[in-house]
Amino acid sequence: MRNGRLFTIVGGVFGLVGLVLLCVGIAVAASTASFLASADRADGTVVALTARTNTTRSSSGHVRTSTHWYPTVRFTVDGRSYSFQSSTGNNPPAYEEGDGVPVAYDPDDPSDARIASFWSAFLAPLIVGGLSMVFTPIGAVLFVRGRRIQRLRARLWSQGRQVWAKIERVGRDLGTEVNGRHPYVVHASWQDERTGRTYTATSDNLRNDPGPRLRGRTHVRVLYDPADPDRNLVDLDALPSPADGS
Repeated sequence: MRNGRLFTIVGGVFGLVGLVLLCVGIAVAASTASFLASADRADGTVVALTARTNTTRSSSGHVRTSTHWYPTVRFTVDGRSYSFQSSTGNNPPAYEEGDGVPVAYDPDDPSDARIASFWSAFLAPLIVGGLSMVFTPIGAVLFVRGRRIQRLRARLWSQGRQVWAKIERVGRDLGTEVNGRHPYVVHASWQDERTGRTYTATSDNLRNDPGPRLRGRTHVRVLYDPADPDRNLVDLDALPSPADGS
């Protein structure tokens, strides 16, 4: 059984990020709604589109670029012309030059303005809120799973049945990657005397090669749940007594 601390920590981080994003999304949406409620309206025209390109690099080294177009809108209040660039960009562009758009502006400061359409005004909080709906459930699931694993491990440490299992393999777990490296694991097996069934136990992920620690040893201690021997953990620190063998 793998250590549940990683699930708990990652779940807590994801949950916290999700809650922060939710709060940010609500705050931005409330601020936008308040602005639109007190703003005056005018008819604006898209006079330019500005492209912004972002480049990201994945952990595998793959480079990805994305381009969004941000409209610049011009409108007139009391015979004076104002213009602003929308904080929301789209790909493909949501507007073309010459398109008419509704504008909401602060009557005390017309230079503080934004496109008054729903998607332009609320796209940012919707995206942030959507991300929170992804992070929060994932975080909750991982956190609950981690806590369950930790409680089960504690129960195995205090109440689990002991068996000295034969070391089958010591090596890297090629199916798992932690910080860009495959961790080491120890696989051990034993046969249940009651049923004759063979069970396998796998250690926690190990940063360093446990081979030197286990040199000369053929067995490791395993603690398991008698009701479900597949629930088990490997104790690499325990040393067998002479009666248990090496």
